[in-house]
This record gives sequence, structure tokens and C-alpha cells, in this order.
Amino acid sequence: MFEAWGRALYARRRLTLGIALVLVAFAAVWGTGVFGKLSSGNSFTPPASQSQREADQASQAFGRNDADVVVLYRSATRTVGDPAYRQAVTAALSGLPRAEVARVSTYWSTGSPRLASADRHATYAVLQLTGADDAARHDSYQAIKAELTPASLASSGVTARVGGTVPMEAAINSEVTANIAKAELFSMPVLLILLLVIFGSLAAAALPVAMGGIAILGSFAVLRLLTMATTVSVYSVNITTILGLGLGIDYGLFMVTRFREELHRQPTVEQAVARTVATAGRTVAVSGITVALALTSLMLFPEDFLRSMGFGGVATVAVDMLAALTVLPALLAVLGPKVNALRIRRSVHRPVRDEASGAWYRLAHSVMRRPAVYATVIVIGLLALGAPFLRISWGGTDARTLPAASTVRQVSEALDSQFPVNSTAPIEALVTGARAPAQLTAYLHRIDAISSE
Repeated sequence: MFEAWGRALYARRRLTLGIALVLVAFAAVWGTGVFGKLSSGNSFTPPASQSQREADQASQAFGRNDADVVVLYRSATRTVGDPAYRQAVTAALSGLPRAEVARVSTYWSTGSPRLASADRHATYAVLQLTGADDAARHDSYQAIKAELTPASLASSGVTARVGGTVPMEAAINSEVTANIAKAELFSMPVLLILLLVIFGSLAAAALPVAMGGIAILGSFAVLRLLTMATTVSVYSVNITTILGLGLGIDYGLFMVTRFREELHRQPTVEQAVARTVATAGRTVAVSGITVALALTSLMLFPEDFLRSMGFGGVATVAVDMLAALTVLPALLAVLGPKVNALRIRRSVHRPVRDEASGAWYRLAHSVMRRPAVYATVIVIGLLALGAPFLRISWGGTDARTLPAASTVRQVSEALDSQFPVNSTAPIEALVTGARAPAQLTAYLHRIDAISSE
């Protein structure tokens, strides 16, 4: 079956490459838009957990009460009791479009002392945005983002910085996008150099890197399709980039190495492609199916971020495997002996010797002669690498994941340090079924008695 598939790809190699080029271009344009669709919100909360049930019930009973956007104001010369301070802030907030902002709470509108800092020079406004879901609220935030820090505030001696849940999610998505681009910018040239040393020719070395790039772009497109049907966490991108490059290069090494060997053994390029797909291609198919099935176990977890990593992993492996079994054989069929073009050493044209030799052969025999020694060294090395895991500190997604220079993180840290009680991140308790007011009163007294330290 695999050999027949290889011959079919050879016969339709240009058509295959043409279709692949169109799909890759589509994925590059449309698929990369997935970063604006990913969620970085409550992806760590199991749907059936007590905290999530409380949030759902409270939202149904009282309406949504989230601090979507927090604007932190500070004046070096005025306190919150100064009318000029109040006028500057309320004027800035009153200009926000009501189509995007459902509710605004400030120190002056609520009279709550919790919204003023201990030195009374800082205060913050809590904005609840319109929109039925995360995507709609992100759109609302983008529509008012420029209006949250107007120039009129600076002229009044008041500074404004923006934070909160929605700006944090937007900042995290932006950081992920930038970091992935930066990682690929550095990793691709390094990988190409290493492959150039391994293969000895630029043409052969470029093929596995191309497979990795196709896998990443293709998985982005698949993830964007999934965002139309379910919540997909931003963490799915992490596994996509890691697996995309790793498996793309791995499968590319299998296929290209085998094809170069078959060129010396087979009388025609067609037969070399057919034998490559029949041998290395079968290995790629078995590997891809095995890895994909293993990653589907992540989809069994109720948490969005784990399910999303399963989505991203399976999508990446599938695209990697399909690219290695279709696009790569078609490329090899077109290149033929030119797969060794732009060589950096002459040995790439030498026929493969049938006799077992070389450093890898000697290493394999050494391992088989002393398996216990090698196993002991490897296990000790793995334990040393895994030792830091014993001191791991688990946590969710918050502003601390952003760089220290991020305004969103600075606002979060200021709220924690400058305000006696940070009302933007409360611990909520939903009381239901109280049989008498006295029971509820007694419960509230017990809560009040808890130390705030």
C-alpha cells in the first residue's frame, strides 16, 4: 500500500505540491489569526468544581460581576478627597461609550474606602464590559483601549494605567505571539545549520525544516477551526510549536535519509520515492498514529487548558504525518538527485556502504555489550534533570506571567501592595437555603472574625 502511494505521488508530484502550496498559504494568512481567538481565562477551573459552580450560580442569580478592566489612577499632589482629582477621573470615564462599557464603579460612585489607597493618592475604577463571551469582551476592550488614558488626565496631574482580566488576557496572547515568532526566528537558523552539518547539503537540510514550518502553520489553522466550536486555551500553542518542529524534523530525517540511500540502490527516482515511502513512510505513519492516540488522553480532562493541549498536539501530529507522507515525497520526486545540491562536503555523493561501520554502529554495539552501565548513567542523568520538579510551585494564569515592564502586571502588583483590600479578586461564598436570618447573620459574623492578614 505504501509503495503504491509513493508511485502515485511521483506521478502527480507537481499537482500535489501545487495543492500543498495553496493550503500552506491559506494557513499562513488565516490560521495565524488563531492568536486572537484563544482563551487565557478560567481554563484551569474544572467545570464541576465547587468554585465554578459558585460562579455559575452567582452569575445566574445576580448577573455577571467581573472586574473586566481596572484603571489605576494616581496623583502625586492630590488625594481622592480633592474635587479636581474627582473631576479629572469622572470626566475621563464619562466619555466611554455605553455600547462597550456596561458599568463603572469608582471611589466616588460607591463611597467604598476599599477603592482608595492607604495614602489616599491612588484609586482605581472597575469597568464591566458588554459582551456575552470572552471574544466579545475583548472586542469591547479594544474599542475603548485608547480612551482609558486620555491626555486630559495628564494635564490634571493624574496618571492612569490599565489592568484587569481582559487586558491581562490580551497581553498574554500578545506575548505568546511575539515569543513564538522570536523562538522561531532563533531556532530555525540553528536547526538549519545543524541539519546542514548532518546532511552535508543545503537542499537536503532545508526539507525537514520546511516540514516543521508546514506542521506549525497547519496546526494553527486546525486550532482556529476548533475555536469556532469550543474553547481553546492559549497553552495549546506551546505544544503546537514544540511538536511541530520536533516531529517535522524527525520525520524529515527519516524520509530524506532513506531517499538518499535509495537513490544509490534504485535505477530510477520513481522507484527510490516508492521504496522511501514503503519503508520510512510506514515508520512515520506508525509513529504519528501512536503519538496522536497518546495525546488524545489529554482530551479526557475537563480543564480547558489540558483539553486544548490535546487538541493542539493531535492536530500538529496529524499535519506533520500528512505532510511527511504527501508533500515531502512529492518534493523528493521533483528534486531527485538534486536533493544533494548545494553540498558542503563531497561525501554526500558517495554510495552507501553495505558493511556496518561508523561511529553510530560502534556506539550501538557498545550499548549492547554494557546495557546496565548505560542504563545506570542515563537514569542518574534523568533524575538529576528532574530534581527541580520536586520544588515545583503550581499556579494559574495571572499577571505574574507577564514581563516586569508590562503595565498590566504593574497595575496588579500595585493593587496588591497599595490597597488594604483588593476588591478586584475577592473570595466569594454563595449562601443558599438559609432557613432563618439568624443563621445567615451568624455565618457573616464568623466570616468577619477571620483575620485579613
